[in-house]
Amino acid sequence: MENNLIAQWESLAKSTVESSKRLEALNLKLAERLLKKQLELASYAVDATNHVVALLGEGKALPEILAEQAKLASDYGKRVVATTKEATDILTSSRTEYRAWFEHGVKAFGEQASNSFEQVRSSLVAIVPSIQVRKAA
Repeated sequence: MENNLIAQWESLAKSTVESSKRLEALNLKLAERLLKKQLELASYAVDATNHVVALLGEGKALPEILAEQAKLASDYGKRVVATTKEATDILTSSRTEYRAWFEHGVKAFGEQASNSFEQVRSSLVAIVPSIQVRKAA
């Protein structure tokens, strides 16, 4: 019985570690993909700022500078919308991956619980016949 209990704990610990590693990989993949999108936006913002500074250095008239700034702001807004859509797609696909991870964990837990229950039941069935029950008088 003790050997079975130790084996069950060992199996539970091993599956917990494996599950944690899979979760860590999912989290890392998601963080990398979202960070890439943030860096793309930051890079575009820096490029737009550099363009505005270059416009100021060219000595253009104020209406031209304002028109160019408006165009840059519009382009940046479009880029933000596109990047937001891409980030939403990333999160949607990640939700599917997290769901699969969760369902796998629930299934594994159910199997382990069922096996443990069967082992305990078998042990009790083996012990119970050896116990004499007195009938009430």
